[in-house]
Formats: sequence, C-alpha cells, structure tokens
Amino acid sequence: MDRRYKPLSPVEQLQQRIALLGQIQQQPDMPLEQVVRQLRTGLHLTVAEYARLTGVAARTIQAIEAGTANPSVNTIYRLLQPFGLTLGVVAAVARDGQTGQ
Repeated sequence: MDRRYKPLSPVEQLQQRIALLGQIQQQPDMPLEQVVRQLRTGLHLTVAEYARLTGVAARTIQAIEAGTANPSVNTIYRLLQPFGLTLGVVAAVARDGQTGQ
C-alpha cells in the first residue's frame, strides 16, 4: 500500500473496494486507461505494487494509464482479474438514449 496513506482495517478495505466497484459500474463507457488508474489509485497502490500484483510490467501500466499503450486482451485480463473484474462489451448509447447502430 502506498505509504502516503494510513493502513486500513479489513472492514475499511472491503468498504473501499465496494465503493470503487460502484464508481466503475456507474460509468460503463469509462476508457480502459481511466479504469486502470482508478483501480490502482483507489486502492492506494503504487505502480510497482500493482505490477507485482498483476504480473504486468510497471512501464506497461504507466503507458496504459497515459493512454499511449495498446494492451492485449491478456494484459487487460491480468490487470482486472485480481479485483474480480473482466473485460466486457457494452452497447454505445447516444445522448438521446438510443443505442448506437
């Protein structure tokens, strides 16, 4: 855990994860780089800690968060899997509420 934050109790950690998941679920069209950054920073993980947790190189995580990488599906899976998340497909919704076709 990033040393700038005080350690959380198990109950606080669970509450934090539930809140973070709710924020991500409310924005199904959130770009991947935002999801990765929100997961990492929301759980107070440094890039190095997130890299160790997922097995994805720190440089790759930084590039994804910066929007300069084009990660494989396998890499995306590895970044989301520790949090019980998977890559999904959602229908694009136009501003008028109609699905994009």
